[in-house]
Amino acid sequence: MPNKTVPVSVRLPEDDAHFLARLTLEGAETASEKLRALISDARRRQHGTEEYPAALKLAQESMAPTLRIIRNSERGHGMHSELISRLGEWLPDCMAYLVASNGAATDLDDEELKDIERGLAERVFVLIQSILQMGVTRRSPCYDPSVIDERLDPVMDLAGVIARTRSS
Repeated sequence: MPNKTVPVSVRLPEDDAHFLARLTLEGAETASEKLRALISDARRRQHGTEEYPAALKLAQESMAPTLRIIRNSERGHGMHSELISRLGEWLPDCMAYLVASNGAATDLDDEELKDIERGLAERVFVLIQSILQMGVTRRSPCYDPSVIDERLDPVMDLAGVIARTRSS
């Protein structure tokens, strides 16, 4: 049996009413349908962060419009940035991991905190390795082929200092 509906009256500032009228939401045409869709989305966002798959979906959805614009623009200009591609995959994963890492807990013990830290460190170092792979040649697969190469010397200097410190 479907939930009983309750009529709700709301007063909106004129700007918000115009925004709502112009807002495009899949399957929602009327103001009532749009408000129900917005409430449903807010509920999904609030409750969808306790498990990694749901948190990943939300993170990907939040980045999708920007990444779509970038990809369409790249296609139009015959360009591609592997850096943006890799970050576009990495950011939602990292965000989802962090958001979902505590589940529904509001207080974390020391082992849970260490687990979160380990998981984030793993993700950060995967990203570092991925970016460093793009520096194998001087012409990285980015819009500006030198964007990676120009930044490698300070990173390599730090890696050298770390290597010398660890071997002492």
